[in-house]
Amino acid sequence: MTHDNNEPLTTKKLKKLIKQTKSTLNDLQEELDKRKMDNQHLEIDHLEEHMGEVEHGFSNFITFLKDVLKEKK
Repeated sequence: MTHDNNEPLTTKKLKKLIKQTKSTLNDLQEELDKRKMDNQHLEIDHLEEHMGEVEHGFSNFITFLKDVLKEKK
């Protein structure tokens, strides 16, 4: 395996590169976790709006069922 400038990659350099890569991967994972958490908090902040939409939809469904049952009689 070679490194920049076609220099052989020493074991020491390889270990350093692995350490840096792991660190970068950890940083990226932390950022991803943070974004997921932020999105969850955003959804929780809008939970009342979502529940209002569900209640409205459920109310419309109940009205529809009542109309269907009235027509069956």
